[in-house]
Formats: sequence, C-alpha cells, structure tokens
Amino acid sequence: MPADDDFRHVLAKLFRHEVFQPRAGMDYRQRCELTYERLRVVGEHLPPGSALLQDLPKLFAALEWAAVADPPLFLALTLHVCLSLGAIVEFGGGRAERHVRELDDMTSFGALLVTEVGRGNSHLGIRTVAEYHPATGGFVLRTPDEAARKFMPNVGLVHVPKTGVVYARLLAQGRDYGVFPFVTPIRTIDGTPDGVRVVPLPEAPLLPLDYALIEFRDLLLPPTALLSDNARLDADGVLDDPLGDPERRLRRSLDIRHNAWVAAAAAAAAVARAGVVMALRHARSRNTVSPFTAERNVLDHRAQQRPLFGALADCYALTRVVERIKITRIRSQAGAPAGEEISDWTSGSAVNRTYGLIKAYASSAAAAIVTECGLRCGAHGIFTPGRWVEYQGLAHMLGPAAGDGYLIVLEAARGMAAGDHYTPPPPDDLVEEDPFTPVSWLRLARARERLLHERLVERMRLARRRGQTEFEAWNNRASSGVGFVEAHVARLVLEAVAGTPAAPAGPATRLADALHALHALRGLTKHAGFYLREALLTAEQIDRLTERDNELCDRVLADLDAVPHLLNAPEELLRHPLQQ
Repeated sequence: MPADDDFRHVLAKLFRHEVFQPRAGMDYRQRCELTYERLRVVGEHLPPGSALLQDLPKLFAALEWAAVADPPLFLALTLHVCLSLGAIVEFGGGRAERHVRELDDMTSFGALLVTEVGRGNSHLGIRTVAEYHPATGGFVLRTPDEAARKFMPNVGLVHVPKTGVVYARLLAQGRDYGVFPFVTPIRTIDGTPDGVRVVPLPEAPLLPLDYALIEFRDLLLPPTALLSDNARLDADGVLDDPLGDPERRLRRSLDIRHNAWVAAAAAAAAVARAGVVMALRHARSRNTVSPFTAERNVLDHRAQQRPLFGALADCYALTRVVERIKITRIRSQAGAPAGEEISDWTSGSAVNRTYGLIKAYASSAAAAIVTECGLRCGAHGIFTPGRWVEYQGLAHMLGPAAGDGYLIVLEAARGMAAGDHYTPPPPDDLVEEDPFTPVSWLRLARARERLLHERLVERMRLARRRGQTEFEAWNNRASSGVGFVEAHVARLVLEAVAGTPAAPAGPATRLADALHALHALRGLTKHAGFYLREALLTAEQIDRLTERDNELCDRVLADLDAVPHLLNAPEELLRHPLQQ
C-alpha cells in the first residue's frame, strides 16, 4: 500500500530544490541550521504534518526519501511529525489547536522530551513533575535534580523556535496520577521562557542535530498544557481517568511510539536499499588486477560477490518485512483488519510488540548492510558522495531512538516466555527434509523458534523451583531470551519474504527468488551448530550450503540489472560514488 505515483513526483520535485544541494565547509552549528532550513522547505511542499498523520502511506514515503537524502532531516521530521505533533493531535484535542497550527506551519518545530539523563530505561520511572496549581488551574513543571534532566531533545539552537512535548508525572492534591505529556514552548525567536534551562550537548558528527539537556525550574504552564487524552482533571485537582491506573496511563501516553517505530524501520530499509544500489553501481564500474588473472571487474571475484550479494539479499528481506509492517500499521489506522490470522500481525499488544521488534531488527540489519557496502568500496566508502558513513550514523541512532531496540527485545522476550499474546509455532516433522526449498526454510526457522522458546520457558520454571527471585531468574537467562527473540524475528522475516505477491516471470522475479534463497541459506549457515545439535540438518547438508552459495551468486550476477527495479530505491536521490 505505497504512496501513489503522483506523490512520488511531489517528492522528486521537493528534493530537486536548491536547499538540498551539497554544501561544503559548514561547521556543526551551520549543519544543524541547514536541517531546519530544509525542514521548512519540506513544509512548503508537502501536506501539513497533521494531515500526514492521517495519510500514513504519504508520511512513510516522505520519511523514507528524507532518510536517503539527508539522515538528520529524517530525524528532525520524525520528531516533529510522528512524535511531537502526533502526541499533541492524539492527546490534546481542541485544547491544543494553537500548537497544531504552529507545528503545521512550521513557525515552531517539535521536540519530544521523555528520556532523563541519569538512569537507563527512565521512561518507566520518570521523575520530572508537573504539579497542579488550583489558584490558576495551571501547572508548575519542575526537574527535581540533575539526574532528571531531559536528555538530548533537539532544542540546542538559539533563535530556532521549538515546542516541547514534555512527559512528566501529574501531581495534584498530594496524589501521583502517573505520566502525562504536557506541551509548552521551549524556545522562541527571543530566547527561552523563564524556568527553562537548556545546555547544548557535545557534537554528534554521525547524525548532527542540536541535541541538548533541559532542566525545568518551576516553569508555569497554562491549563491547556496538559494533553490529558480522555482523562479529566477537575478544579479541585481530582483526576477522572477511564484507564484507571498510572501504569496503563503510561502505556497509553507512549502509544505515539508506534508510528515512529514503523517510520524508523522504513527509514532503515530505505537507506539500506540506497547503500546497496550505490555499492553495486560502484563495484560494476570498478576493475581490479591480481597476480593470478588478467584485469577483471571486482564482481567476478567470489570474495566480492559473497559479502555484497549477501548484503543485497538481507536488504531484500528487510524491505519485505518492513513493507509488511507498514501495511499492517496503515490498515490498523484505517480500522481495517490486518488480514492475518496469526497473532504477531493482528491488532493489539502482539502487533505493537512486532512494530518494536522489527524496528530493532531493521536498525541493526541496516547498520550491518551499509557497513558492509562501505567496506566493499574500500577507501571510496569514507567519502560523502557514497553516504555510507551517514547511513551508519542513522542506523546507529535508530537503535535507541523512541525506545532502545535492545530493551525492546529484552522486554519482548520476557513477555513471550510468559505467554503474553504469544503462541510458539507448532511442532513439525522435519525428518529427511530437503533444506534447499522455501518450505524447508520456513519449517526450520519455526522449529528453531519453538525449541528456543521451550528451552527458555523450562529454564525459567527451573529457576523458580530453585527459589530464585524474578530478577535472578530472568537476569541469568536474558541472553537466552535475546536468542529466542532473534529466532522469532528471523521467522517473521522469512514469512514476509515468502508471502510476497507473485510477479510475472522475468529478471526481477528471478533475482527475488535468488535473493530469497541466499538470505535463507545465510541464516542456516549462521546457526548451523544449532541445527546440527538438534538433528534438524546433517553435516553433509551443511557442507553443501557453500556449494549452493556459489550457485546463488551466479544467479544474482546474471540478473543484477534488475536490482533498481526490485528495490525501487529513489534514483533521483542517489549520487554516484567516486570512481577515479
């Protein structure tokens, strides 16, 4: 369910604007200022952010193009639309119309303030407080100590107006009602309001933006600052919250992450596609000499084929699973059924977990793909025309952004081990199975997930029987949980690839089939020890994987011209790397 061709033309026109032409010699501050200059141009060419939130195909397409063209722009646009504006629209209703207009017009830019600097996983224990003031009906926003300062929102530049969505504990009449978002100006053209202290953070050259620490010193907020969703605070400071308890309110307040998770996965896949296309283009134009053969193109060498075609195969698989979560998210917003019978893709807690897991997977997969592509281009890989280093910076940032991917995996593992909205794949008879068919790849992936889940659950039971506390039981088995979730995601990825709609016979279809096989067999090779130990594969079958790998490389090479069509990377944004 991608954006239509007309919108693609709109994006192509946008990124031809002179503001997107390369600029040399900028210092860090100038580079950050350029990001907001570009963001204003985006606002002039595209629908307003509040409209994009209601049209997810266009929103995801715009963010993908932004990621490929300029990774800091992607981050600023995501913070502005998905997170800041998303929270104001979702939880503010008519009370926040002024802020919606300002962010839609880009007379102010959005910043999300959740994470606190002093503790990991701080969103579960937010200490910033907003205390209700009965005399005015407003609130006093306060940072209790330095450890509770908000960490790295993009508010460091002076004279660039910023509107903050601040997550804080709502205190009223001595009661703690849990975490709610509050909206307030952080910067104006004239400076910061009384009660706001901004400390710029050191430069972040891999993904430059105006990151900062923020401390609130009794900042006065009006009654409309509270983005209360369907909860209501009366004049006496009594909250009527249909959700009933602070834990459920926190989960609801963090719901805006889901669009950002899908957007992050989409951006990761987009830069992976761009990185692969440019690396292959570079390789096909690059000859090399060696002592044992005449001058040849580098792609004649298996030593170059295997890493580059492996990156291409993983990129293709990443693209397929990201398309699946985009479609799922779009259908969910439209109120349509997800079209899936299995729980991982149906609405509710299971699919929300899947969004986070695919975001975590996409960031690490994209980092590996673009790193490999840059390395295979040798010294050429460090120069800006190739963008591989920029894409590595983005992939790195997408890991912790909007919820750390590693923590998402750990949380998912613990919940799935407890059976929270999860059913493992059923047992299947794999005796005498041919490991070189798509059906076999899925059956093997499902078997690995099921067996690792069984092992994790049994180890947790054993720990409890031995009298271990919940912390001890999980702490000693967290690495097993990570391995299980990795197997779960690998199965989801293979299912997404296998579920790709059939296409007419031709080079792109042949290439897709070869990449499907190459991705699957790389997974079998990576976990060969497991499959041997569980007697799911024989040593002879594993030895044949290398032989099959050579055959697949030949098939990929034969249809390499179909890569741009298959990956559909925005050709308008791809610069040719240096060749001489």
